[in-house]
Amino acid sequence: MAFSQWTHKVAQFDAFPKVDSDNQARSEKGGLLTILLACFLALLSLSEFSEYRTIHNDYRFIVDPTIETSIQINMDLTVAMPCPVLLVHVYDASGQRMHLTENLRLVPAQFSTNRADQEKKQEPRFMQEVIKAASGKPYDEKIATEMGACRVFGSIYANKVAANLHFTSLGHGYHSHAHTDHKLLNFTHRIDQFSFGKQYPDLVNPLDKSVEIAQEHFEVFQYFLSIVPTTYIDSGKDVILTNQYAVTDSRKAVPEGRAMGTVPGIFFKYDTEPISVQITETRQPFTHFLVRLCGIIGGSVVTVGFIYRSIKLVLTGGKEDPNLYAPTHNIMRSV
Repeated sequence: MAFSQWTHKVAQFDAFPKVDSDNQARSEKGGLLTILLACFLALLSLSEFSEYRTIHNDYRFIVDPTIETSIQINMDLTVAMPCPVLLVHVYDASGQRMHLTENLRLVPAQFSTNRADQEKKQEPRFMQEVIKAASGKPYDEKIATEMGACRVFGSIYANKVAANLHFTSLGHGYHSHAHTDHKLLNFTHRIDQFSFGKQYPDLVNPLDKSVEIAQEHFEVFQYFLSIVPTTYIDSGKDVILTNQYAVTDSRKAVPEGRAMGTVPGIFFKYDTEPISVQITETRQPFTHFLVRLCGIIGGSVVTVGFIYRSIKLVLTGGKEDPNLYAPTHNIMRSV
């Protein structure tokens, strides 16, 4: 008895009063509107769930806190010159010069502006030498010269200071007993990949999939790269220390008759910025998702209901539906 009295008192605070079913009227228009609203809410719910599953990146710029003495350079490019006459060096601001031809893989190739086409047009008689070069074994330099191009790929570590990575040829730029025939000088190149450090999702390297066509035998291609140290923190709190870069480029073609003192080649001049960027993967919290979903569903139902009643009020001129209390009147008559 005391419990029923207590529940009766609590019922006085009900903020969600109910309407008796006898006083409710259902219509075809209301049913159609409910179906349309349910479909609309289903689409909104799917969109909200998709947004909840989406990973966003937050960016923060800070002074570079890392202390590193080396930087990883990754490259995969094809130069329209035979491998035996191609040289790769890094010359940095400290005065150190690194000869990298032996640290990278130089594989004979037939040049094409598209990598897929290059692999398709490879002649079967060249395949054996390509396999030897790719595995690091000695290959026939005459066949490599006949193929006319060289694919250079791999990763190297250089001092983390301003430096110049350059691709030149024998007898041009560095003292050598050999000298490259000017007819072979062709620094047309295609860059499939050029990056600094490890890869992370959505990393954009500006030089990837770029092509430059040389107009003269003596031509200088220069790329000026500004490297930004980057810390990437994924959703699992794993940290990747890597780099991004921005680039500007220039080229200069010199006729062979006026090429005295000109060193033809491809030059990548890079330097590291003192500011670093921290990228953190974030995802919407599950509680935030639930609150947004409830707000969308509840707000839509209330808003559509209010609009429906307002339109109905205007169309009926504020008069009550005569069939609203029909069930109650029938009961009274039967009594």
